[in-house]
Amino acid sequence: MAYLSTLMMLLAALLMTVGIPSFVLGQIVLPGECPKYLTQPKFNPAQFITTRWYEISRYPSAFEDDTKCSLIDIKPSKQGALKMSFKGITTTDGGPTNAAGNAYFDYGELSKFLVQMPVNSWNTTLDIRFWIISTDYRNYALAWSCDPLCTGFRREQLWLLGKQTTLPNTVWDTVNSMFFAKGPFKASNLIPVDQKNCPSII
Repeated sequence: MAYLSTLMMLLAALLMTVGIPSFVLGQIVLPGECPKYLTQPKFNPAQFITTRWYEISRYPSAFEDDTKCSLIDIKPSKQGALKMSFKGITTTDGGPTNAAGNAYFDYGELSKFLVQMPVNSWNTTLDIRFWIISTDYRNYALAWSCDPLCTGFRREQLWLLGKQTTLPNTVWDTVNSMFFAKGPFKASNLIPVDQKNCPSII
């Protein structure tokens, strides 16, 4: 794990030196510490987790690489935590994917989740921040994640989610004007998620 983080840091530094965007190992790696963005005020968890969210677009994500029909399910569990699952269909063989973990509220700010995601191939568990930057609960949600890597670098992820598989143009226009046109996020980093002809098995 430490070796992977070091490799990502070195690759990011090299790419930024020559002026190439730092898409490292399917992720966005940037210099500096994680910013402290504002999240959804007066966030209502019950409204947010009642139904699944479809991924409309996202930043590059290593554990969702080569997937379509991607969605996020967040459900209560009997153990007191929330179950968060990133589901999809692989574009290579059409098989289902499911990255599942436990999510916990930051009870100081309910709009901030901490997701503990087991990674069997690395025999470890990743702690992923999952902050709800904005949502109207009915149409869209903008979720952001940032994880520190080695000293001086961070990995960012962003998901534009919808209650339906497509987002109305008027909703996108609002989100774009609030968070992309004038910052702090870059629409050019977003990758559209193919939500066509998706099977019901996920």
